[in-house]
Amino acid sequence: CSWGAGRLACNPFGLNIWIEDAVLGNSQGFGEGRIMMDINRFEAKAKLETLISGTAEIERAYLDLDRVSLIVDEQGQLNLEKFAKDLFGESKGLGNQLRIEQCHLKIKTVEIMDLSSPNPTHNVVRLGVDIDDYKAEGALGIFKPLFEIVARAEYLPEGIGGIADAKTVISSF
Repeated sequence: CSWGAGRLACNPFGLNIWIEDAVLGNSQGFGEGRIMMDINRFEAKAKLETLISGTAEIERAYLDLDRVSLIVDEQGQLNLEKFAKDLFGESKGLGNQLRIEQCHLKIKTVEIMDLSSPNPTHNVVRLGVDIDDYKAEGALGIFKPLFEIVARAEYLPEGIGGIADAKTVISSF
């Protein structure tokens, strides 16, 4: 995937990362070059014990998105799942080997494309969500509130992003 940032700061000794005004592109096969995330700001602070013990614990993560695209490819794979798995590996990207103690997620707009069905769908929803103070497991866990909203609205097929069915709150995160 491609990316660019207006500002990127990393403090390896304090285990802090800060990204501002960034754009993250999709992997090949997801939406013909559509942007996956238009990031206003991302901040993460890891615990000092993470450096010493080698565990994967993030004290807090803040993600403010102007826009996010959820794209299910023709094989039924979600772009965010592929990104998390490619970047962090299966256990930390999608599993429980990475814990985030305090999450804050802001999303203005979500674009949802399902290319896996015989009749592909495309929806753009202005959400304006601002959800604070929840825990997450796996890198993809920060998006748990988004997946819950999308599941209730039945915009994605069952089984995507951990969604068992439209009435089930995501339990895999």
